[in-house]
Amino acid sequence: MTTKPLSDSSRVVAAGDLLVTEFGAELVLLNLRDGIYYGLEEVGARIWRLLREPVTVAAICDVVASEYDVERVSCEADTRALLGELAARGLVEVREQP
Repeated sequence: MTTKPLSDSSRVVAAGDLLVTEFGAELVLLNLRDGIYYGLEEVGARIWRLLREPVTVAAICDVVASEYDVERVSCEADTRALLGELAARGLVEVREQP
């Protein structure tokens, strides 16, 4: 499944049909629709916590770039890649802003 590229103004939110368990700095997600488990390590888990409410890609990158020692360009690319993968697996909903 291919997804269209995310813009800075794309709003992303966690899907509602998941169970999430914390293991220290990591998270385990269970997709209730297909029974598949997914794991997120420290930075991915931090991004996931931001997705509890709809948030823009730009706002996620602002937080990650300020909390971790990462260049903004790398942060944006990695964040978009993760969000695209989560969207392709049905773990997040993407809402484009007009």
